[in-house]
Amino acid sequence: MSWIQNLKNWERLRDSEEYMRQVYGDPLSYLKESDKTEFVTEREFFGDFGYGECFNSTDSGVQCEIITGDFDPKQLPYDKRMAWHLREFCYKTSAHGIPMIGQAPNRYYRAVWVLLFLGCMSMLYQNAQSVLDKYNRNEKIVDIQLVFDTAPFPAITLCNLNPYKASMATNVDLVMRTLKVFNGAMNKAGNKDEERSARIKRLVPLPGSLFEPGISKCRCPEEGMASSEHSTEKGDCDGASYKTEPPQGDHEKCICAFDRKTNDAWPCYLKDKWLMEFCAECDDRAFCKKSKLAAIGKGSSPCYCAPSGEFCVAYDGIAPMLEIWKYLSGGPPTEDPNFLAALGFENMVDEVAIVTKAKENIMFVMAQLSMEDRQLLSNTKRELVHKCSFNGLACDIDGDFLTHVDPVFGSCFTYNHNRTLNLTSIRAGPMYGLRMLVYVNASDYMPTTEATGVRLTIHDKEDFPFPDTFGYSAPTGYISSFGLRLRRMTRLPAPYGDCVPDGKTEDYIYKNYEYSVEGCYRSCFQQLVLKDCHCGDPRFPVPAGFSHCDATDYNARKCLDARMKELGGLHGSFRCRCQQPCSQSIYTVTYSPAKWPSQSLKIPLGSCNGTNEECNAHYKENGAMVEVFFEQLNFEMLTESEAYGFVNLLADFGGQLGLWCGISFLTCCEFVFLLVETTYMSAEHNWLLYKKKKAEKEKARQLWGDT
Repeated sequence: MSWIQNLKNWERLRDSEEYMRQVYGDPLSYLKESDKTEFVTEREFFGDFGYGECFNSTDSGVQCEIITGDFDPKQLPYDKRMAWHLREFCYKTSAHGIPMIGQAPNRYYRAVWVLLFLGCMSMLYQNAQSVLDKYNRNEKIVDIQLVFDTAPFPAITLCNLNPYKASMATNVDLVMRTLKVFNGAMNKAGNKDEERSARIKRLVPLPGSLFEPGISKCRCPEEGMASSEHSTEKGDCDGASYKTEPPQGDHEKCICAFDRKTNDAWPCYLKDKWLMEFCAECDDRAFCKKSKLAAIGKGSSPCYCAPSGEFCVAYDGIAPMLEIWKYLSGGPPTEDPNFLAALGFENMVDEVAIVTKAKENIMFVMAQLSMEDRQLLSNTKRELVHKCSFNGLACDIDGDFLTHVDPVFGSCFTYNHNRTLNLTSIRAGPMYGLRMLVYVNASDYMPTTEATGVRLTIHDKEDFPFPDTFGYSAPTGYISSFGLRLRRMTRLPAPYGDCVPDGKTEDYIYKNYEYSVEGCYRSCFQQLVLKDCHCGDPRFPVPAGFSHCDATDYNARKCLDARMKELGGLHGSFRCRCQQPCSQSIYTVTYSPAKWPSQSLKIPLGSCNGTNEECNAHYKENGAMVEVFFEQLNFEMLTESEAYGFVNLLADFGGQLGLWCGISFLTCCEFVFLLVETTYMSAEHNWLLYKKKKAEKEKARQLWGDT
């Protein structure tokens, strides 16, 4: 390699004069003026190599220091200064590709780098767009975790399926009137349903039946026309369909053979069609056979016979005839027609629908009473709950249960209502949960109550129970076991989900409870009803300043029924949009029954004072055992989290920038500084122009002003 070093030395020493000048400087430099300023043209300054050359030119006002090589860009014109600044940025930026464009020796080389840079920018745009699309989808993942810890025991709300005591509720005038109309509607519907089968059985009276003549409204076929569909022979009138209505004249007043056991009225004829006869014999059902001799004889008795003479009923002609419509309605038909229309039983023939309507009417009636009065008409804690234990220890029935009045079930009682006290089961299984001996007193049930038992609702302490929607029914004569499993949900709010962190608003009608979807829909429905009908649905609470619709107000009831049909599809609609809460506890319930009490149970139950056998039989009809317990002492946690967050977006976006353009965060700062600097230069230039123009105007004003 020594020959290479010798070649370099030869090249360096080839011109000894030039070498000496470079080492020791120009020997005649002392004869030159040290402060002489050289000028260059713009073409020379902006040459192919960036800064031009400074050699003995006097054609330009731009100057540079030849000795030191210092350059002040502020001395350049604005457009040249801006171009110089941009070119300087291209030289020193850390972004890949841009320096190569600025330092390209020719236009072909520069064109290649421009195409490469534009291609990389297009790829960056496409990949960055896919990254942004993935971020904007707001995808989420659900983490399921089984927590091995003691689950908090829920609140348990217990209600009697019978909302009010019949012995006390019937003392309320409006309740009594409602029940009378209900009984009349049930009798009318039952007779219509049994019409065909009853016509078959009429000729063969049931055991225990007792016939008597009674006056009833009827419809008779016109002369020469066939009998109605309810008749069995020519001339027979239809009284069964109208027996609950009073006759309006003699043309629709009939005498019917009436059976109080079956409420059957047949046959029916106009009053003047019946014949007063003496029958040969009458049985214990007052069913008589007409004497062929038609004469008074030994053993004969007075009777009323049908025109055909085939059917006769015992009647002495002295006792007043029964008015069938009064008997069936429980009294004279003096009820207000508007009240009858408001109750809505007209034209109803289905017994199940009638009972449902009657329950609704009872709710309307009770809504007119105060909470205190409604509690007095319903069960008390001690009447419903006879025995109670939790974790194997006896409960304090008076202190552990909170009373609140439900529109459907009357007084209900909530166990574990204290939100500051956290109850937990020490072990899994029914022995260490809540066990209650309940007594419903079926003998004092309302006629609108269809089943005997209790209604149980399992919920969080902060949630309203809603027993009519989320409850479970436990029948009498059984031990009902409710096994629990807890699942806790934590949802993400918008934009990842559709949950509500705190959904309670001024319109939420359950003020002392946390937000729930069911409560939201009921609040929305109630607000719409209040707006349209100016009174509230008695199923739900009303805000301050409003009242429930009156049970006797036909217009209000009609408006409410119309709103119910119209607003039935509110769930999920734009008028009532209710989201899930972000935090929620869900209890999964497993129900299993067994007959109770067993024959081997030889201890008196509850407050029964009879023998063991008598108490067992009594509690099979009126009592039940209820168990609520955790099947396992662990619970599930379902937590939603973002699948692709902002940090992931920055990481992927930064990776794309580095891959295609070699840009980092500091490179982005360089572009920010470039923008700030160019903005400042532009503002400074415009400000100087403004001051210059202002000075020229001032000078011109002074000049022309002086002349």
